[in-house]
Amino acid sequence: MNKKTRKKYVALLTMLAMVICTMFCTNTAKAETSTETKEPISCTVNGVKRTLTWSNDGSIYFKNGDSESIRLIPDSSLFLSIKFDTYGTCWTYTNDHFYENKNEYFLRWWNYDLLPNSYAFNPIPRLTSEGYYESVNDVESLILDSDNNFIIGYKTFSGKEYAIPTPEDMKKILSTDDYLEYPQPRPLKDSTPTPSPTTPAATPNNSTPSVPTVSPVVTPPTTNTPAVTPKTTVAPKVSVKKKAGYNCLSLGSKITSKYKLTKGKLTWKGSSKSKKYSGIKSAAFIKKSGNLVFLTKKGKAYTLSPKGKKKCIVKKKAKKLILKNKFAVKVQVGKKFINLANK
Repeated sequence: MNKKTRKKYVALLTMLAMVICTMFCTNTAKAETSTETKEPISCTVNGVKRTLTWSNDGSIYFKNGDSESIRLIPDSSLFLSIKFDTYGTCWTYTNDHFYENKNEYFLRWWNYDLLPNSYAFNPIPRLTSEGYYESVNDVESLILDSDNNFIIGYKTFSGKEYAIPTPEDMKKILSTDDYLEYPQPRPLKDSTPTPSPTTPAATPNNSTPSVPTVSPVVTPPTTNTPAVTPKTTVAPKVSVKKKAGYNCLSLGSKITSKYKLTKGKLTWKGSSKSKKYSGIKSAAFIKKSGNLVFLTKKGKAYTLSPKGKKKCIVKKKAKKLILKNKFAVKVQVGKKFINLANK
């Protein structure tokens, strides 16, 4: 190789090194500037500050006053938005990827006063037009108050706006297993929630709780109007009975769906559809939702709604269903158990 050719090779290698160095520096700069740090959000409940803080690994921590921080959410990527309401409740909506339908966005809540030892975000129940139970799963966005401080409601994909449940509603939901007694979503325009004297109220800046206004009680004049006895509405009983080889789910006297399981073959019939599956290990109805839950011999678990909509709730290691009064209440997955109350 002559001297002239050697100089050309040296020049080419030098240029190549400069290009590689430039690319590396550019990518490093992009990586450094792409990291976003979310600002903490806080509110004050009865003089005690509550704070949500985002960590570098995507976790969200909750802190109440001077108490130790709680790792409330391990992975915030599933939570599309999270804010406080006037009672200090954390509200969010999530896209639960373990369901087959990726277009379901569930409204969820957590309140430190009601669930101090549980860090799971709970869905909001509602009744369908057919009288079945389901969770609010069509949330498009959360609605803030006029000052953009607190959550007051949510908007569905149909364009309707609903108020978030009150703490009294949440207490009712937590205290009963009868889905017919759950408070139902209220239109936002018809709801003007005001904190009661016994319920903690949150303020974004003020650390002193407001004093409730007491109005004088006026005793109405005595009249001879006859007393009216209010009508009582009796909720229809949900039951499972055997009929013609099928396990039938009844709402009152009406059979809503039924199934039979013979030698690993499941036959299900709803009001307008029927389904057949093979390789099934066990099956039972869920009382709240009216859904059928069934386990496959391969360790998967599915729910089947009264309309025939199937969802995978466990992808592997599902062992057996735990029954109570003929209804499925839990599914054993490995050594753990999954509650079926909201499935």
